[in-house]
Amino acid sequence: MPRLIAALPEDLHGLLAVTHGMFTAAEARRAGITDGRVRRLVGARLLRRVGYGIYVSAAEYEALDAWGRHRVRARAFSAACRAGYLTRWSAVVTWGLPTIGTPPALPVAIRPKSPTYGSTVTPYGRIVVATLPEHHRWRIGATKVVSRAWAALEVARFSALPDALIVADAAARAGSDLAEAVQFMTYWEGAGAARWVAEHANSNAETALETLGRFTCIEFVLPMPVCNAWVGEGRPRFRVDGLWPYHWSVFEGDGAIKYDNRPDASRVIAAQNEREWYLRRLGLDFARFTWALAHRRRSELAGRFRALLRDNPARPEPIQWWKDVPGVGPVEPGPSDWPSPYPVPIVLPGM
Repeated sequence: MPRLIAALPEDLHGLLAVTHGMFTAAEARRAGITDGRVRRLVGARLLRRVGYGIYVSAAEYEALDAWGRHRVRARAFSAACRAGYLTRWSAVVTWGLPTIGTPPALPVAIRPKSPTYGSTVTPYGRIVVATLPEHHRWRIGATKVVSRAWAALEVARFSALPDALIVADAAARAGSDLAEAVQFMTYWEGAGAARWVAEHANSNAETALETLGRFTCIEFVLPMPVCNAWVGEGRPRFRVDGLWPYHWSVFEGDGAIKYDNRPDASRVIAAQNEREWYLRRLGLDFARFTWALAHRRRSELAGRFRALLRDNPARPEPIQWWKDVPGVGPVEPGPSDWPSPYPVPIVLPGM
């Protein structure tokens, strides 16, 4: 195994700084750094090649998680793939939308249809060829990427439905028009799932756990909750992840990040207890759940929701609540914002 050199030389640090952490062999030569020297630094495990003639700091790359490394490789593939735009999960991670599970082995880019080029696979990425309207071709810095809407719908075509809905909710919250984008995919493989996701994405869902709580209600035919509703005595005071207003019941997703590895965890828990005390005094009952329950054991989570709603049957008078409007805050709900107190079956794609 090659011996590790203590640190990258200063001129390499400077080159990485001006190239935003990634440089090409051509940029290195222009900076006076020869190809042979770059190869020696790769051999010493101080540089990492992430594409054809594209390099990053090995230490910084190894410090990333799996999705962070995929984002770096996707950026490199975009730089090498002149006519392609990152798509699917490669675009999702590039946009900073939620990622779930393990990243794909290779970045994926879409090349707009042309009689000259076809789909191909290289050691550093995969290129697919399809229609890609101009307004769904974006750049983030120098990285070519499809729009958030296109990325979310492409994920829906090839991924598990709850994972795709998580991405679609985040894209909708960022202002993406999924209904417009899905029109271009009418006859594509997986178009039914893409249409379903476009129709059922909810811009009010703020976290993946909220999306999975809502998806559980769809999947197991339970009354639909309101996402991120505000409640309080005469005025909006606290926001809850999911509210069944007629059942005076709430679901709350508990992500470990709320408590783990933070010095103020005790204050976070104390504030949560105070909030829950207030909400219970308001007359609300609770179901709390974690990622493991919502992502891998949804039938069990559905049983908990069903028990909660059974213990709190629908009342003639719902609790007062306010709709959360991203960027605005709580507003009075309109007639179309009220969910039914009864299950409303929603057909899942492929059923």
